[in-house]
Amino acid sequence: MKPWLGLILLALAGCIPEPGQPTYRATEIQVLFPENTERWTYFYGEPQVVQLDGRRLALTKDTSSSPLAVPEALLVDGEALYREIGPAQPRVAQTSRTFFGSQFVVRANRNVQSAWLFDGDWSRLGNSFLSSSAQVVDNRPGMPRFEELSAAENAVVLREILARRGGRPVVLYEIQPALEPNRYTPAPSQSRVAALAVQYGLETELTLMPPNPNPSPRIMRQGSQSAYTAPEPAAFLVSSTEQLLSVWRLATSNQIPQPATPSVDFSRSRVVAFFWGQKPTGGYGVQYVSSQLSGSTLRVTLRLVSPAPGAILTQALTSPFVLLEVPGRFTRVEFVDVNGRLLASAGS
Repeated sequence: MKPWLGLILLALAGCIPEPGQPTYRATEIQVLFPENTERWTYFYGEPQVVQLDGRRLALTKDTSSSPLAVPEALLVDGEALYREIGPAQPRVAQTSRTFFGSQFVVRANRNVQSAWLFDGDWSRLGNSFLSSSAQVVDNRPGMPRFEELSAAENAVVLREILARRGGRPVVLYEIQPALEPNRYTPAPSQSRVAALAVQYGLETELTLMPPNPNPSPRIMRQGSQSAYTAPEPAAFLVSSTEQLLSVWRLATSNQIPQPATPSVDFSRSRVVAFFWGQKPTGGYGVQYVSSQLSGSTLRVTLRLVSPAPGAILTQALTSPFVLLEVPGRFTRVEFVDVNGRLLASAGS
């Protein structure tokens, strides 16, 4: 047997039940409350006795009236779950509401997979949050649903967290496990671990935070029939209604009827435009990939699509373009391709 195969088999041996040994599954939920850290473990499967650090835990089938009870879960020494309470962990993140109340500032001390706000209803705050960063984000309606938890476990956790809020808003952060998961003997046939950090209360602050470093743009218009006729790429940074009228005409004047110029709040956003240049046939296109704000410069990554060899194409001149409305008040835009090559730039 090859040495590496032997190591794999040894590693798996602790997870494979002995013949005749009843199997079970375990879900561990680490909940970081402000005042303490609680570890909840639910067991499923065949009744039996397991050990944790020399302590015997009797897993039995019965019902429980506990608000923490999950259907189908085994009782643990007669309780709905195995529960440990330990000291509070360092704060994971802190969220505050901006003075005008339309956005939120999330300051993360470690990576946060998702953040959720309950203030009468649940909503999601932004996307993911990097450690040692602060982001200004919007919220959008949504219901927390954590991948490592069953629907019943998910519902119990949310209900218990809200039961302790005392009328205060709640911010819930999904994170990587803060504690080493418990190890039971015999080992479960399947083990899942989830970790959540809880913030009660939401302060309001007058913030002058910089815009989100990864702003989410709105694609205002894209296509291949712009009125831009130069062969080389061009970029535009639009910060006023007058500039928008000019760039909008360049993008849409070949369309009949020409679409109306959209309204943009330039106190909060900028419009950026990229024109690839005139092409001899159809089959060319521009696709938005991502954007990142660094200081006062917005870097936009685009995918440039060219016709495949031998493709049947429209034998007419085309001119691909894309227009984006991007939150922020940056003063320079750089368009790059997926390999990081600069295509065109503009500044105000």
